[in-house]
Parts: sequence; C-alpha cells; structure tokens
Amino acid sequence: MDLVNLNSFLKFGYFLDYKNPNITFDFSGIDKEKYKNVTEDELVDIGIKLWKEAIQKQFNPNEKHVVPLSGGLDSRAILATLLEFTKAENIYTYTFGTPKTLDFDIGNLLAKKVGTNHTKYPLTEYKYDVEELIDISKRIDHQTLLFLHPPVSEIDRLFSDFNVWSGTIIDVFFGRHTHIQKANSWENAINNSFKENEFVTSIDLTNVEDEQYFKFINYDDDLKDTLVLEHVIDLLNRQLKFIAPHVLMKGYKYKLLLDKSLTRFALSIDNSLLENQYLYKKMFLRGFPKLFSLPTKSNFGLPLNTGRVKVLGKRLVNKMKRISNKFINIFPNPGINYIDFNEGIRNREDIKKIVYRNIMDLKQRKIVDWIDIDEIWKRHINKTADHADALLTLASLEIHLKAGKKI
Repeated sequence: MDLVNLNSFLKFGYFLDYKNPNITFDFSGIDKEKYKNVTEDELVDIGIKLWKEAIQKQFNPNEKHVVPLSGGLDSRAILATLLEFTKAENIYTYTFGTPKTLDFDIGNLLAKKVGTNHTKYPLTEYKYDVEELIDISKRIDHQTLLFLHPPVSEIDRLFSDFNVWSGTIIDVFFGRHTHIQKANSWENAINNSFKENEFVTSIDLTNVEDEQYFKFINYDDDLKDTLVLEHVIDLLNRQLKFIAPHVLMKGYKYKLLLDKSLTRFALSIDNSLLENQYLYKKMFLRGFPKLFSLPTKSNFGLPLNTGRVKVLGKRLVNKMKRISNKFINIFPNPGINYIDFNEGIRNREDIKKIVYRNIMDLKQRKIVDWIDIDEIWKRHINKTADHADALLTLASLEIHLKAGKKI
C-alpha cells in the first residue's frame, strides 16, 4: 500500500498517481508573440470563430445530441452554437441538482427559453444506491469522489446512444481558475495548488506532509517562462486526474471542446486575458448575446454583463443568507452543485445508511486507523461540526475498494 497516494485521496478527493488513459494535452505550438499586436476586438472574433469551428467539425445532423445544462458558461455556449447548425427540437438537454439553486434553476430556465427536449432531475428526489455507486466507481477508474453525479441509471436509459456535448476543461484553458498567489518556482506553484484544491477542509484526515505528494505531481518545465505555473499544475493534475475521469465517466459518447486550434489560441494569448476568464466571457457575450443576457452562476444569478456594483451587492446578499443559515436554516444555498450533503447525511435515510455502513466497513480494514471515524460521525450527526466533506471522502474510498480499487 502506498500510504502517500492513499493520503492524497483523503486530502484532495482523488488519487494523485493516476495516469489518464484517454486525454492528454498538447502544449506544442504555443506562441506568445503571435497575438501580441492583435487588438482585443480581433481576439474576441478569433476566439468565437475557433469555438464554433471546434463544434462544427464534430457535429453530424444525423446523430442524436444531448447537452447537460447548468448555470455555467460552457454548456450554454455549446447549446448556442448547436442552435446555429440545427433546430432546438433536435437537441436534448438535461439538468440535475437541487431546486432553488443557481445551477438547477438556470439550467432549466435556459432549456425553457430555447425550447429543447428537456429533462430535469431534482436530486432531492433521487435515491442513492450502493450498487449504482459501485458501478460509477468502475466507470471513473476508482479515481475520484462518489455521490457527486447525476442519476446515472436514468441518463443511461435515455441518452446512452447520444452524443454528449461537454465543455469539460476548455474553460480552464481560458482561465476559469484565477490563481491569487502566483509562484516563480514549480515547488511554490505546487504548494499553492495544494492550498487551492484541498477538498476535505473541515478536518485533517491525513498523516503525511504535503511535500511527500510532490513525487506524483506532473508539470512541464518547458512552460516555465510561458504560462502561469499554477495554470500548468492545474491542467496536468487536477484536470486530468480529477475532473476528466469524474465528469467523463465511461459509458457515453462525448463531444469535447479540446480542439488543438482552440486550446493553442487560449494558451497563446496574453496571460492577463485569462484572468477571471476575461476574454472567454467577451467571446460569448459577442457571439451569443441572446443566451448570455440570461442569468449566470458566475455572476451569482445575474447576467454576464451586469455591472460590478450590482454583482458585489448580489454576492453580499448571498453571503448574508449563508451566515443566517448557520443559526436558522431558511435560505437554500444558491451555490450548491448537487445537494446539501451536510444535511443529507443527517436527514436522508438513503445517504445516511450508505455513508455510515461504508465508513464502518472502512474502519474494519484498519488502513486509516489514525482517523477517529466514530468521532467524526458523532460530531457530524450531533451537529457540533459539518463533516460531510470528510464522510463522503471516507465512504467513497471504501466503495472504491469494494469495486476493486487496489492501493
């Protein structure tokens, strides 16, 4: 057993030693001089042209197409582009999550406005099942957190023979993650990435030092003077080892936006244009003004071109609601992606039973015997702490082991 690799799952929610067999990134051809004298308006036009071409190359009108819709930018831009090649009635969409949250409500709003063949999956009505979780574990190479997924059996039933259009990772090429601390060495960049990507924050489940994870971290030294170092670490590690296997689980035919011309463009423009997805947002506002006049999750439920003052006000209102919920839970957290697992583990019999049984089975294995699993469970159930992040991670680890994971 590699104790360091085991600890990486307990800290980040995925195993750092993973080698993605399906996706690689080609950093060749990056040219920071190419667009140096190109105006911002011209860059916007080039970017949206390359985006549309990346979709057009893969689009076949004789095939069936489904777009998972959320409150984000990528799925909306994919849908808007597909509508230039076919009618809404030829496109299927689905949205999953918790009602009255941004991802769920905005995804459903988009489908209604456009008129696609839409299905909504409120996860508040979905029943988690351990056999389905074991199946999902196998589909994601026993690699990442479980429980964070749509109702897979329903998606299988309706869309197994569809092309599933996904913007997975392309948003990161265009700067989805703004790295507040920017290092001038790989060592510091790796440490910064650890701080940014820690999943379990309510308690420390690990018993190794961060420096011991370094042996698993991939980076490309040729990019040291070209890209933000944290950007490289993010792409070659979190995106390939966590996001890709998790979101692109086996069993579906995916259409991705990882087109070489598009990714090379994103990495060749000035790094400042990637901050907070500056150019990316400009591209979509110009290319698809109608759909991007609707609310977005990144602006807390306001349209993408809303003024900064209004966005800050909306952000403050949401923050006050979250603070109020610590005393009396009356406002749904609009930022929830799936469900409120803190309350779900306490109050939903399906989740509570699966999590408890699996963390107890993990305890019996004695492979994480430095963790007081009983105490974590007790504190969470008694509401003296919110430990859903730790409990989901521990339960996911046990389910992976039951599904055949070797550590």
